[in-house]
Amino acid sequence: MAKKQDGSTKFTRLRGQAEERLRTTRRDVAAMPVKDVQQLVHELQVHQIELEMQNDELRRAQVELEAAHDRYLDLYDFSPAGHLTLDTHSKIVEANLRAGTMLGINRKDLIGQPLARFIARSDEDTFHRHCQEVMKSGTRQICEVQLGNKAGASRWGYLESLAIFDDEGRITQWRTALLDVSDRKLAELALRESEDRLQTMLKHSPSLIFLKDLEGSYLEVNQQFERTVHLTRQDIIGKTDRDIFSTAEATAFRAHDLKVLEAGRSLAFEEVAVHDGVSHTSIVSKFLLRRLDGTPYAICGITTDITERKRAEEALQASDAFTRAVLNSLSARVCVLDKEGVILKTNDAWSEFVRQQANGVFTLGEVGQNYLDLCRRTAAAGTTSTGQAILKGLEAVLAGYNPSFSAEYHKQLPEEERWFMIRVTPLKEGQGVVISHTDISERVRMARSLEQHILLLDEKRGELESLTGKLIETQEQERTRIARELHDDFNQRLAALSVELESMERAPIAPPEPVARRLAEIRVQVGQLSDDLHDLAYKLHPSLLEHVGLEVAMRDHVAEFTKRTGLPVTFTAREVPGTLSPEIATNLFRVMQESLQNVSKHAQATEVMVSLSGSSKGIGLSVCDNGKGFDLESKDAHVKGLGLVSMQERVRGLGGFLRIHSLPRDGTKVCVWIPRYRDGA
Repeated sequence: MAKKQDGSTKFTRLRGQAEERLRTTRRDVAAMPVKDVQQLVHELQVHQIELEMQNDELRRAQVELEAAHDRYLDLYDFSPAGHLTLDTHSKIVEANLRAGTMLGINRKDLIGQPLARFIARSDEDTFHRHCQEVMKSGTRQICEVQLGNKAGASRWGYLESLAIFDDEGRITQWRTALLDVSDRKLAELALRESEDRLQTMLKHSPSLIFLKDLEGSYLEVNQQFERTVHLTRQDIIGKTDRDIFSTAEATAFRAHDLKVLEAGRSLAFEEVAVHDGVSHTSIVSKFLLRRLDGTPYAICGITTDITERKRAEEALQASDAFTRAVLNSLSARVCVLDKEGVILKTNDAWSEFVRQQANGVFTLGEVGQNYLDLCRRTAAAGTTSTGQAILKGLEAVLAGYNPSFSAEYHKQLPEEERWFMIRVTPLKEGQGVVISHTDISERVRMARSLEQHILLLDEKRGELESLTGKLIETQEQERTRIARELHDDFNQRLAALSVELESMERAPIAPPEPVARRLAEIRVQVGQLSDDLHDLAYKLHPSLLEHVGLEVAMRDHVAEFTKRTGLPVTFTAREVPGTLSPEIATNLFRVMQESLQNVSKHAQATEVMVSLSGSSKGIGLSVCDNGKGFDLESKDAHVKGLGLVSMQERVRGLGGFLRIHSLPRDGTKVCVWIPRYRDGA
């Protein structure tokens, strides 16, 4: 600022200006009339008084002006805004105290400094454009820049600049007011960061978030809302629920909005909506947004999809129901203990056993009781070591020392002796144990019975080994018999024929008649030999099976058996398969052959019935006689009946079974069944 001029200097300057003007306008007083001179003196006196009065007024105005100037200087220096005067090169010409404070430097050190020095590097371009606009347009220009000082602290300044023109209209300087907007800028940055965080949360939130006005029109939605309804934000804003959802859904959503308006507080609702053809269940929390005066202006909603949770809850309920059903379906008595030994749940079998055995024979308990305490009391009062062993095993599993525990024990009940097994297994993460108490009396009895059957089986195995030896011996005897018949019978008969033919060859020529008689005798012997060989071959292998099938072969054998033994045999066949595997046909034929042979040897029967029947599942054979029968339980029947063993082995090898029904004096019935899957059809 310029220094103040003192009063004497100013008065001297004004006096000189007045004398100079008087010289230029001076009139010759000597040439004037006296009256004019007197009038002029009077006017001069009046002017003198006026000037003195004006001078007094000017002095008062000067005093007031100086006071106002001082006040201006005070206001200028202590203004909350920084004031700078800059030349055309943006160097500082004048600055108030606040400017120095804001720029972090003493005011006198500011003079001559370029203002750009105090602008942060990031905003140098902004400040440069601001300077150009001020110098180019000459009009008021504003901008915001970040300031930096020597201490490295950063502040934000608001610049409002105006150009100063000289008398010729040229810009000689420009002034700028510098306001500290750091607090506002920091608040804006904090607000922007808060908004960014909010937008990020809304963007990545799995929930649907929306904002409606009080009439139900959408004001804002997040991206999850857009993805769910397959609409963009621009398509949703301004729309209502009726424009987006079905009528039923929109009606329900609006009803919930009205409930929130009526209640004036946050409410939660369970809403169902269909997205992509799938029904979704959601929990919607709705609340009001209010102005500063408390007036509500919008409804905000947060929708969380709980479809999977609902399904999980339903699955859990179904699982609990299934677990309960499974537990109740078990014959074992089951209870679940927590890690302290308290009974949490039991199945129906356990509860029923508790009601039935209320006499204290067994250590049982109901839900809520401590099973460990019950076991301790039982072990303390018991006379055997079983209760103590069960207690220790249970405590070891609960403490995590053993992975499981099981024990068997028996109780002598009034009606019978019973056996039981208790098994203890841990729950996950050591949260308790599961106890199962099973009645194993039947199993123990079956085990004992099995032991007896094993002993009996050993006896039967010995008998079977004996029968196998007998069977082998019989087979060897049969081979020996066949060999003997071939050697002693057929071979001798063939040798006799050979001798007879040789004698005829050596004899002299005889009359035709004796030769013819001898040839006829030889022909008869050869025919008889052929028949005997055929019978022997038939017994070894019935060739009819290969050519005409099982049914015809059986009929032929029955006819031959009746002819040979004179015993009447009735044969019936029903739905016999047209094709059977050679294995099944041969074995069925042999079973019938052996059965008829047994009838002729042992039964002393007068009637025999043979039945062959087929079905979609298999083929069956029965041979029934009215003979004397025999005792199946007799040891002799199993030892001597090698034919029965052979038949059983034949049928068992085909996956079938053979049953013999016989009683003394009540006949015998042999039944055979072979499944169809073994045939060749």
